[in-house]
Amino acid sequence: MEPLKIAICEDTHSEEEKLLALIHKSNVPARCTVFTSGEALLKTYEPQAFDLLLMDIYMGGMTGVEAVSAIREIDQDIPVAFITTSTDHALESYRLSALKYIEKPFKQKDVEEILKLAQIKKSNMPALMIKRNGKAEKIPFSQILCLEQQTHQLNIYLKNGDTLQIYEKLSSLLPQLAEQDFFNSHKSFSVNLSFVRFIDTELKCFVMQNNKNIPIRRESMANAKKALEHFLFHRTRGLSR
Repeated sequence: MEPLKIAICEDTHSEEEKLLALIHKSNVPARCTVFTSGEALLKTYEPQAFDLLLMDIYMGGMTGVEAVSAIREIDQDIPVAFITTSTDHALESYRLSALKYIEKPFKQKDVEEILKLAQIKKSNMPALMIKRNGKAEKIPFSQILCLEQQTHQLNIYLKNGDTLQIYEKLSSLLPQLAEQDFFNSHKSFSVNLSFVRFIDTELKCFVMQNNKNIPIRRESMANAKKALEHFLFHRTRGLSR
C-alpha cells in the first residue's frame, strides 16, 4: 500500500520525536514532513500535497487554528487532526472539519486510529478509472488539471506537472467526469475547475494555475462563466460552514 504523506506541524522537538516514533511504530506506512510553525507550513503548502495534517494548536506565532483556517481557503479536503492539551477549541475544530483531536501525552491507539481514518479517506478518494499499459489505474480527480484529446491519444495533465498518455477517447471518460468539477470547454478538452485561475474573455480560454491556456468554444463561453461562478460559489459556501 502506498504510504500516507503526513505533514506534522509541531514546535516542540521532544513532542515531535514522540509523535514520529508512534507513527513509525504503527501498522500504517507513512512518510512524514515536519514543520515547526504554521507560517513555515503555509509558505510551501500546496493543495493535495499531503494525505493528513497533524496540527499542534498551541504554538508560538500563528496558532494551529489560524493555520488550518488559512489552509481551508485553498484546500477543503485534507484530513486534519489537532494536537492539543485541551479541547477548548472544539467549535473551531468542527468548523474546520477536523477529523479529531490527538491529546498529549500521545497514545499509540489514538495515533493508529487517525492514521487508519486518513488511509480510508485516501482509498475512497474519487478517482478516474483508466487503462494504461494493459493495467487498470485510479487517478484521483484532485490531481487532474485537465484532459486533452490528440487524435487517438488522450493526455491527462496532472497538478505535479506530469502528463499521462493513454490510447482512449475523451468521450468515453466523460460519464466519470459528469459528477465532478469538470467542464468540457471544447470537444478536445475537459478542465478541472479547481485549478482555473480565471477566464480570459479576449483569448476565449481558461487560464489554469500552471498558466496553461485551455481554449473555450465561442458558443460555450456563457456556460463556462456560469460553471466557474457556480463552482466558486459552492466552494466559498463550503468554507464558510
